Amino acid sequence: MQKFENVDILKSLKVIMQTHTEHFQSDFDIDIKTLKQAAKSPNLEDKKYLWICRPAGTWRLRERDTFIKGSWEHNTFCFYAEQTRDKILAYAVELMGIEKGRVTGNLYELDYQKHYEHVKDASVTPGATKLIYENGERTQEADRRITVDTDPDLGKFLSFEEQPKDPAALQNVLRDEKHSRERLKSGDIKAHIETLSSKGREKKPSLRAQLAQDKKNVNAAPKKQAAKNKNKGLEV
Repeated sequence: MQKFENVDILKSLKVIMQTHTEHFQSDFDIDIKTLKQAAKSPNLEDKKYLWICRPAGTWRLRERDTFIKGSWEHNTFCFYAEQTRDKILAYAVELMGIEKGRVTGNLYELDYQKHYEHVKDASVTPGATKLIYENGERTQEADRRITVDTDPDLGKFLSFEEQPKDPAALQNVLRDEKHSRERLKSGDIKAHIETLSSKGREKKPSLRAQLAQDKKNVNAAPKKQAAKNKNKGLEV
Protein backbone atom coordinates (compact mmCIF):
# COMPACT_ATOMS: atom_id res chain seq x y z
CA MET A 1 0.00 0.00 0.00
CA GLN A 2 1.23 3.50 -0.88
CA LYS A 3 0.51 7.13 -0.03
CA PHE A 4 0.21 9.88 -2.63
CA GLU A 5 0.84 13.30 -1.15
CA ASN A 6 -0.24 16.74 -2.33
CA VAL A 7 -2.21 15.54 -5.33
CA ASP A 8 -5.23 16.87 -7.21
CA ILE A 9 -7.82 14.83 -5.31
CA LEU A 10 -10.77 15.06 -7.70
CA LYS A 11 -8.70 14.52 -10.83
CA SER A 12 -6.95 11.50 -9.32
CA LEU A 13 -10.13 9.88 -7.98
CA LYS A 14 -11.96 10.46 -11.25
CA VAL A 15 -9.31 8.65 -13.27
CA ILE A 16 -9.22 5.81 -10.72
CA MET A 17 -13.01 5.56 -10.97
CA GLN A 18 -12.84 5.42 -14.77
CA THR A 19 -10.44 2.47 -14.62
CA HIS A 20 -12.74 0.40 -12.41
CA THR A 21 -16.36 1.59 -12.48
CA GLU A 22 -18.38 0.45 -15.48
CA HIS A 23 -21.87 1.44 -14.33
CA PHE A 24 -23.28 4.38 -12.34
CA GLN A 25 -20.25 6.58 -12.91
CA SER A 26 -22.57 9.50 -12.16
CA ASP A 27 -22.06 8.67 -8.46
CA PHE A 28 -18.82 10.59 -8.81
CA ASP A 29 -20.76 13.79 -9.42
CA ILE A 30 -21.88 13.58 -5.80
CA ASP A 31 -18.31 12.86 -4.72
CA ILE A 32 -17.19 16.08 -6.40
CA LYS A 33 -19.83 18.18 -4.66
CA THR A 34 -19.25 16.61 -1.23
CA LEU A 35 -15.46 16.79 -1.31
CA LYS A 36 -15.45 20.38 -2.57
CA GLN A 37 -17.69 21.39 0.33
CA ALA A 38 -15.57 19.41 2.80
CA ALA A 39 -12.36 21.02 1.57
CA LYS A 40 -13.76 24.41 2.63
CA SER A 41 -14.82 23.25 6.10
CA PRO A 42 -12.92 24.56 9.15
CA ASN A 43 -13.67 21.23 10.90
CA LEU A 44 -10.75 18.80 10.47
CA GLU A 45 -13.06 15.79 10.81
CA ASP A 46 -14.92 16.95 7.68
CA LYS A 47 -11.68 16.71 5.69
CA LYS A 48 -11.06 12.97 6.16
CA TYR A 49 -12.97 10.40 4.12
CA LEU A 50 -12.88 6.77 3.12
CA TRP A 51 -13.59 6.47 -0.60
CA ILE A 52 -14.60 3.17 -2.17
CA CYS A 53 -14.80 2.50 -5.89
CA ARG A 54 -16.92 -0.39 -7.15
CA PRO A 55 -17.78 -1.85 -10.56
CA ALA A 56 -21.20 -0.21 -10.10
CA GLY A 57 -20.57 3.15 -8.44
CA THR A 58 -18.65 4.92 -5.70
CA TRP A 59 -19.17 6.03 -2.10
CA ARG A 60 -17.45 8.68 -0.03
CA LEU A 61 -17.83 8.10 3.73
CA ARG A 62 -16.61 10.48 6.41
CA GLU A 63 -13.96 8.53 8.31
CA ARG A 64 -15.16 9.68 11.71
CA ASP A 65 -18.63 8.28 11.12
CA THR A 66 -17.37 5.02 9.59
CA PHE A 67 -15.72 4.13 12.90
CA ILE A 68 -19.02 4.38 14.84
CA LYS A 69 -20.79 1.01 14.93
CA GLY A 70 -24.23 0.92 13.38
CA SER A 71 -23.88 4.23 11.55
CA TRP A 72 -24.95 4.36 7.92
CA GLU A 73 -21.31 4.97 6.93
CA HIS A 74 -20.07 1.99 8.96
CA ASN A 75 -22.72 -0.32 7.52
CA THR A 76 -22.07 0.87 3.97
CA PHE A 77 -18.32 0.37 4.21
CA CYS A 78 -18.80 -3.17 5.55
CA PHE A 79 -21.62 -4.17 3.18
CA TYR A 80 -19.51 -4.95 0.12
CA ALA A 81 -17.22 -7.29 2.04
CA GLU A 82 -20.10 -9.10 3.73
CA GLN A 83 -22.72 -9.25 0.97
CA THR A 84 -20.96 -9.14 -2.42
CA ARG A 85 -17.98 -10.46 -4.30
CA ASP A 86 -17.25 -7.10 -5.91
CA LYS A 87 -13.65 -6.08 -6.26
CA ILE A 88 -13.35 -2.85 -4.29
CA LEU A 89 -10.70 -0.16 -4.62
CA ALA A 90 -10.44 1.79 -1.38
CA TYR A 91 -8.55 4.91 -0.33
CA ALA A 92 -8.35 7.20 2.67
CA VAL A 93 -8.68 10.83 1.59
CA GLU A 94 -7.21 13.77 3.50
CA LEU A 95 -8.29 17.13 2.13
CA MET A 96 -5.94 20.08 2.49
CA GLY A 97 -7.89 22.83 0.74
CA ILE A 98 -8.58 24.40 -2.62
CA GLU A 99 -5.76 25.94 -4.66
CA LYS A 100 -6.54 27.67 -7.96
CA GLY A 101 -9.79 25.73 -8.18
CA ARG A 102 -8.13 22.36 -7.43
CA VAL A 103 -9.03 20.31 -4.37
CA THR A 104 -5.65 19.27 -2.99
CA GLY A 105 -4.72 16.69 -0.41
CA ASN A 106 -3.34 13.22 0.23
CA LEU A 107 -4.56 9.80 -0.89
CA TYR A 108 -3.73 6.60 0.97
CA GLU A 109 -4.20 3.25 -0.74
CA LEU A 110 -6.09 0.70 1.36
CA ASP A 111 -6.50 -3.05 1.14
CA TYR A 112 -10.29 -3.05 1.30
CA GLN A 113 -10.71 -6.53 2.76
CA LYS A 114 -8.12 -5.95 5.48
CA HIS A 115 -9.46 -2.49 6.25
CA TYR A 116 -12.99 -3.90 6.51
CA GLU A 117 -11.76 -6.29 9.20
CA HIS A 118 -9.98 -3.41 10.92
CA VAL A 119 -13.07 -1.17 10.82
CA LYS A 120 -15.16 -3.94 12.40
CA ASP A 121 -12.63 -4.45 15.19
CA ALA A 122 -11.72 -0.81 15.89
CA SER A 123 -15.13 0.88 15.66
CA VAL A 124 -16.61 2.34 18.83
CA THR A 125 -20.01 2.03 20.49
CA PRO A 126 -22.60 4.59 19.36
CA GLY A 127 -24.17 7.09 21.70
CA ALA A 128 -26.79 9.74 21.04
CA THR A 129 -27.56 11.41 17.71
CA LYS A 130 -26.98 15.15 17.35
CA LEU A 131 -29.74 16.97 15.46
CA ILE A 132 -28.61 20.25 13.92
CA TYR A 133 -31.06 23.10 13.26
CA GLU A 134 -30.63 26.60 11.88
CA ASN A 135 -30.71 28.09 15.38
CA GLY A 136 -29.04 25.42 17.49
CA GLU A 137 -28.70 21.71 18.27
CA ARG A 138 -30.25 18.98 20.40
CA THR A 139 -29.62 15.28 20.94
CA GLN A 140 -31.82 12.22 20.93
CA GLU A 141 -31.37 8.50 21.57
CA ALA A 142 -29.47 6.70 18.83
CA ASP A 143 -32.28 4.26 17.98
CA ARG A 144 -35.01 6.89 17.54
CA ARG A 145 -36.21 7.76 14.04
CA ILE A 146 -34.85 11.01 12.63
CA THR A 147 -37.37 13.41 11.14
CA VAL A 148 -37.00 16.64 9.17
CA ASP A 149 -39.65 18.49 11.17
CA THR A 150 -39.02 22.09 12.07
CA ASP A 151 -38.34 22.56 15.78
CA PRO A 152 -40.52 25.28 17.38
CA ASP A 153 -37.50 26.68 19.25
CA LEU A 154 -34.54 25.83 16.99
CA GLY A 155 -36.09 26.35 13.58
CA LYS A 156 -35.45 24.49 10.32
CA PHE A 157 -33.79 21.08 10.47
CA LEU A 158 -30.43 21.03 8.67
CA SER A 159 -28.57 17.77 9.33
CA PHE A 160 -27.63 15.16 11.91
CA GLU A 161 -24.47 13.54 13.23
CA GLU A 162 -23.95 10.23 15.01
CA GLN A 163 -22.13 10.58 18.34
CA PRO A 164 -19.89 7.98 20.01
CA LYS A 165 -20.68 6.80 23.52
CA ASP A 166 -17.03 7.52 24.43
CA PRO A 167 -15.71 10.50 22.40
CA ALA A 168 -12.15 9.97 23.67
CA ALA A 169 -12.15 6.40 22.35
CA LEU A 170 -13.15 7.59 18.87
CA GLN A 171 -10.44 10.26 18.91
CA ASN A 172 -7.87 7.59 19.79
CA VAL A 173 -9.00 5.48 16.85
CA LEU A 174 -8.76 8.40 14.43
CA ARG A 175 -5.34 9.37 15.77
CA ASP A 176 -4.10 5.81 15.24
CA GLU A 177 -5.45 5.84 11.68
CA LYS A 178 -3.50 8.99 10.87
CA HIS A 179 -0.26 7.63 12.33
CA SER A 180 -0.70 4.32 10.49
CA ARG A 181 -1.17 6.06 7.13
CA GLU A 182 1.83 8.29 7.62
CA ARG A 183 4.08 5.20 7.73
CA LEU A 184 3.10 4.11 4.22
CA LYS A 185 5.66 4.32 1.46
CA SER A 186 5.34 7.35 -0.83
CA GLY A 187 4.25 6.51 -4.36
CA ASP A 188 3.71 8.14 -7.75
CA ILE A 189 0.02 8.66 -8.44
CA LYS A 190 0.48 8.56 -12.22
CA ALA A 191 2.30 5.23 -12.05
CA HIS A 192 -0.36 3.89 -9.69
CA ILE A 193 -3.17 4.85 -12.06
CA GLU A 194 -1.34 3.34 -15.02
CA THR A 195 -1.08 0.06 -13.12
CA LEU A 196 -4.83 0.16 -12.44
CA SER A 197 -5.52 0.93 -16.11
CA SER A 198 -3.45 -2.06 -17.20
CA LYS A 199 -5.36 -4.35 -14.88
CA GLY A 200 -8.62 -2.90 -16.15
CA ARG A 201 -7.74 -3.95 -19.67
CA GLU A 202 -7.47 -7.58 -18.64
CA LYS A 203 -10.24 -10.00 -19.57
CA LYS A 204 -13.56 -9.15 -17.91
CA PRO A 205 -16.74 -11.22 -17.44
CA SER A 206 -19.38 -11.06 -20.14
CA LEU A 207 -21.54 -7.94 -20.22
CA ARG A 208 -24.67 -9.99 -19.46
CA ALA A 209 -23.07 -11.60 -16.41
CA GLN A 210 -21.73 -8.28 -15.14
CA LEU A 211 -25.07 -6.50 -15.56
CA ALA A 212 -26.85 -9.29 -13.72
CA GLN A 213 -24.40 -9.07 -10.83
CA ASP A 214 -24.60 -5.27 -10.76
CA LYS A 215 -28.40 -5.38 -10.58
CA LYS A 216 -28.28 -7.88 -7.73
CA ASN A 217 -25.79 -5.75 -5.77
CA VAL A 218 -27.70 -2.51 -6.34
CA ASN A 219 -30.94 -4.06 -5.08
CA ALA A 220 -29.23 -5.32 -1.93
CA ALA A 221 -27.03 -2.28 -1.28
CA PRO A 222 -27.50 -0.03 1.76
CA LYS A 223 -30.13 2.67 1.24
CA LYS A 224 -29.92 6.21 2.56
CA GLN A 225 -31.09 6.53 6.15
CA ALA A 226 -34.12 8.74 6.66
CA ALA A 227 -33.57 10.26 3.23
CA LYS A 228 -30.03 11.19 4.33
CA ASN A 229 -27.68 12.37 1.65
CA LYS A 230 -24.03 11.52 1.51
CA ASN A 231 -22.69 14.62 3.26
CA LYS A 232 -24.78 14.20 6.40
CA GLY A 233 -27.65 16.43 5.41
CA LEU A 234 -31.13 15.40 4.45
CA GLU A 235 -32.83 15.46 1.11
CA VAL A 236 -36.41 16.74 1.33
